[in-house]
Amino acid sequence: MSKKGFLLGVVLGGAAIATAVMKMDDDKKAELKAKAQQGIADFKNRAIDYAFYANDAAEDFKAEAGQQFEDTKRKVADFADQYQAAKQETGESFGSSLDQATDSLRSELAKVEDDEDIVIDGGAAYQKAGEDEKTSAPVPESAPAKDATPAKSNDESTTDESSPAK
Repeated sequence: MSKKGFLLGVVLGGAAIATAVMKMDDDKKAELKAKAQQGIADFKNRAIDYAFYANDAAEDFKAEAGQQFEDTKRKVADFADQYQAAKQETGESFGSSLDQATDSLRSELAKVEDDEDIVIDGGAAYQKAGEDEKTSAPVPESAPAKDATPAKSNDESTTDESSPAK
């Protein structure tokens, strides 16, 4: 239904415009045609301007990205030169310094392994707790408990507190 409604609107709108154009005199037709051509020319000019703006922005981005790339490349080259200079000064290679670090870690670990570790054995702890229960004095059943008073249920305490005294 929406397609039919749209097509009906286009046909009626076109017919209304055609009727209006036919009733216009030649001067108004020429003026309307000139305005339409000027509007189209303005639209084309704006489109070209935006294309130039986009081109300028892309060139600026490329220039900035190229500059950043060159700066980074220079920094990496400087770091590599500093590393090479430090390597030549000490006369060591990266592998030998890595070997030294590995040996250092091994000696640290050997010291830690020599220390006594704490071992927690859960079974032994439960077994000891069972032995403690057996050795402790049993409580006689005839002895009164600490809190021998019967506890009131929530229903009883609520009715006692909320109901007025008689």
